[in-house]
Amino acid sequence: MHNKKPLFASKLPLAAAITAAVMATPAIAVDFHGYARAGASTNIGSGGEQTCFGSGASGHYVGRLADECDTYAELSLGDELFSQDGKTFRIDSMLAYSAEPQGNDYQALNGGNNISGIDFANEEVTRNNADPFGGGEIALRQLYVSAKNVVESLPGATLWAGKRFYQRKDIHQMDLYYVNNSGYGAGIENIKAGAGHLSVAYTNADTSDGEGLVQNNKVDVRYAFPVAGGHTLELIGIYAMADLTDQQKDAGIEDENGYFLTAELSSGVMGGFNKFAVQYGADSMGFANAEGSSGGRVDNGNVAGYFESSWRVLNHGVIKLGNNWDLGHSVVYERAKPHDAGARDGERLSIIARPIYNWSTVMSTAIEIGYSDTDRPWFTESQDLGKVAIAQQWQAGPGYWARPVIRAYAATFFGDEAEAARGGEGIDGDIQIGAQIEAWW
Repeated sequence: MHNKKPLFASKLPLAAAITAAVMATPAIAVDFHGYARAGASTNIGSGGEQTCFGSGASGHYVGRLADECDTYAELSLGDELFSQDGKTFRIDSMLAYSAEPQGNDYQALNGGNNISGIDFANEEVTRNNADPFGGGEIALRQLYVSAKNVVESLPGATLWAGKRFYQRKDIHQMDLYYVNNSGYGAGIENIKAGAGHLSVAYTNADTSDGEGLVQNNKVDVRYAFPVAGGHTLELIGIYAMADLTDQQKDAGIEDENGYFLTAELSSGVMGGFNKFAVQYGADSMGFANAEGSSGGRVDNGNVAGYFESSWRVLNHGVIKLGNNWDLGHSVVYERAKPHDAGARDGERLSIIARPIYNWSTVMSTAIEIGYSDTDRPWFTESQDLGKVAIAQQWQAGPGYWARPVIRAYAATFFGDEAEAARGGEGIDGDIQIGAQIEAWW
């Protein structure tokens, strides 16, 4: 009779070897970045939910503080996949989630029900019945690969392709991206050229039309260089070329090329920064509602809200006012020419100031005062809007940019747009209160 060793004993050396190998393997270092905001609010003047007047798509022209009625998040994962002799490859991705209204607790994705194990192929598909107020949406916002120093003749330059936020420019307190030629494309950036750096990219913007998607190919060229006084001047030119199929041409779709130009001067001032920019867009790159940052339609003349040409002047920045004070400020003026002869121009003025006083390293008070005046060819007269908001904030460190932040706020809106809100019922002078978190990492 032979003595048999217990089965688990024979496995111990193998288990020990696997454990040692795992412990010796370096941890996977994935870059995790993101942005998020969410909150609750109400109108204590005339009741009901808070009324908001801006959006991330077109900006908040009286400021975004106390004017965000949505939940929004961006989650980014990226990693450097290769590094050798100064040459690197990395991949970056981003999913975004958006949902409103704030009062709806269950914000599932809108869409047909998809219950595991049940085939709806031959059945009527209904909307998500568990989400009666409309749910949220998930969108793929970025997925691209970048490679640095892989073009031998262009040391320091980065080659990229995929879908990405391409060198966007924004006014944070407005959530307005005044240059935003993002989407699918490819390019090479940070090419050393004379005193500055050159970036060249190709992107496309598809427009939904009755004959399918209409493609608009865009070439994006940017050159940034230092100028006297420690400033930086960046010149941006985007040229769009309509690319219709034969079928779309036969259907009579009107196509048009266009261009979009920006000159931006950046300066360091008073412990912060200031940016001054001048912009002009024409034809298919005329701004949408004089707000779009890069246009992109091939048929602007056939779409309400698009202009034949637009120009904009803006100045914004964040500066320090003494040891405990920070100030975010912006002024935007834009004017747009409509397609219809004889129609009056579109016009908009926006002025915003957000001073912040830091009581300690983790607590501050923010006040935001904003005013806008807007005119459009289809308005009977211009519409103005004013806002005064105050927020008590608890944030991770002192300063304008400290995040995450928990804020409790109160705000009032007044003017033509406030009077016309809620189908004419109006909220002019109402006090709206709320609590919000905002974070980026």
